[in-house]
Amino acid sequence: MSAPLRILVVSDTSPISVEGGAERALWEEVSRLSRAGHQIRVVGRSPAEDVPEALTRQGVRIRHFHADRRSMLRFLRSSILDAGRVAASELARADADLLHLYQPLSGYAVLRSTARRRIPSLYTFLSPAPLEYRSRTGMTRHHRGGVAGSVGMALLWLIEGTCLRRATRIRVLSDFSAALLWKLYRIPEDRIVKIPGGVDTERFRPAADRAAVREALGLPAGVPLLLTVRNLEARMGLDSLIRALSILRRQVPDLLLVLGGAGSLRDDLESLVAALDLKDHVRFLGFIPEAELPLYYQAADAFVLPTRELEGFGLVTVEALACGTPVLGTPVGATPEILRPLDPALLFGAATPEAIADGLRRFLDGDGRAAGARPEACRAYATAHYAWGGVVARLETAFRQLVELYAERPRRDETG
Repeated sequence: MSAPLRILVVSDTSPISVEGGAERALWEEVSRLSRAGHQIRVVGRSPAEDVPEALTRQGVRIRHFHADRRSMLRFLRSSILDAGRVAASELARADADLLHLYQPLSGYAVLRSTARRRIPSLYTFLSPAPLEYRSRTGMTRHHRGGVAGSVGMALLWLIEGTCLRRATRIRVLSDFSAALLWKLYRIPEDRIVKIPGGVDTERFRPAADRAAVREALGLPAGVPLLLTVRNLEARMGLDSLIRALSILRRQVPDLLLVLGGAGSLRDDLESLVAALDLKDHVRFLGFIPEAELPLYYQAADAFVLPTRELEGFGLVTVEALACGTPVLGTPVGATPEILRPLDPALLFGAATPEAIADGLRRFLDGDGRAAGARPEACRAYATAHYAWGGVVARLETAFRQLVELYAERPRRDETG
């Protein structure tokens, strides 16, 4: 049996507060590595003022750093400085065999220290931070346009680029992300490790009685039910989905779209629904609690992913498939990598309202149900390719290879 590894995980999020896919994936990975016998410590940004600075959850030690949110520059500076301070104190407390870094601010804090020269590091690249920042312009007071926004983007280019250059290896979740690394930062393929996101196939599974789940959630029976769970921001393409619904309603008058997620565009999207006379066909749920998320996947006839840009993986995609719910998505980002091997018919022809409406119509008419849209096919595909057990095993292999690489370096140097 291989010896357990001592792994220090550093992230811009905290695994104790699951607000989206990034936090859920972080906890799945660190908790499963801990159960496999590895010593896992996490340094993450505190999600709230009243959260303990240090705690242990299911054998995982978690330390929090803080960020000053009074301005964008204060946020960047304080995140980097405090993440570096807390990570350094953890390394002084006990050494690590490997650094696993998520997101650029906390990653930069560690990779600018002397620790990165003696400890191998894997940097998980989820999405380009500057482009994510630009896509959220106006969503919060920190995501600004104009000169301030340009300064913020320039700093993120510098910070993320430094992380990518200094990390020993870079982990991506898709070929799409690997291509972005080359296009934006000229990171060669030999520095990249592809390990996708995953799904808990025990928690996300088909319902024994879909009608009963709908009744429990207060959703109508006997009508086509579409679901999407997204942050309410422009790049998610939710306005295109709503416009597609307006087109589709002419053929499917009883259609209902259930839209989960929070964000600053909710008022705009609700206004669009009212303008298109769709108030009886779109239901806004707001943020869906973690405990209820599998139920909504189970209740839907299909999950719709109308993304406009920057879909680096799509955790919701594999979660819905694991529940036996077919996913229909735009041909954007990594979505084709996930859906095309299952069934090309699950991809819309484009990210336009017209193409989305056409794809939904064909699906509801039955054209897309012959192969990959069957519940058993969706479930089998997700279980075979994206179950967390297999994903974490691949991650563990990558960790051991990095540790062995660093262990061999002195011998290679001595032999010239």
